[in-house]
Amino acid sequence: MNEYVISYINKSIFGTGDSDRHLLALFALAVGCRGKIFIELGVRSGTTTIPLKHAAKLNGAILHSVDICDNPFETNWDENWMYHQKDAIVFLEEWESKKLEAPDLVYVDDWHSYDHVKKEIEILDRIVSPKTIILLHDLMYGGTEPYYHSDLTMKDGQWANGGPYRAVAELNPQFWEFATIPYNNGLTILRKKYSSKYRS
Repeated sequence: MNEYVISYINKSIFGTGDSDRHLLALFALAVGCRGKIFIELGVRSGTTTIPLKHAAKLNGAILHSVDICDNPFETNWDENWMYHQKDAIVFLEEWESKKLEAPDLVYVDDWHSYDHVKKEIEILDRIVSPKTIILLHDLMYGGTEPYYHSDLTMKDGQWANGGPYRAVAELNPQFWEFATIPYNNGLTILRKKYSSKYRS
């Protein structure tokens, strides 16, 4: 078995990081969609970048990793990975303005305030297709308690105004569907059911 896959399994079982238990799922979803364009919004130390990058290489895809911080890796690896040091919303707006192809998978784990995530989803609404898998981390509280992070009393900072859960919960279920894996702060799978852009 591939050493990377073994490491994802080991982190799922023994890891203590806040996304370790999702690494195997991220890898499997990225490989399984057979996509050619992946976007990662929020890189931090690069924990989630590695399985997405590995999947991109297997699929012959390109992973675009976006963060306002410096590249956490020493190199840009190879042709399957591009690091964009910029705000995620700016990156998405540029993607839209250039009319680039719809991404096959988008992983959202940058700034978690309601206003920020809502804006990201508004832009994604215009650039994704119903085939696109959108994954969002941190809609739930930490640990394994399956409670959505929806505190409206927080007015400032990372979790302001209901955080990412509120941005997803407000979506029209006629056009969107979502479900959350309820551990390690939650990994939400979001999909746009259809749009006039992709229907004849």
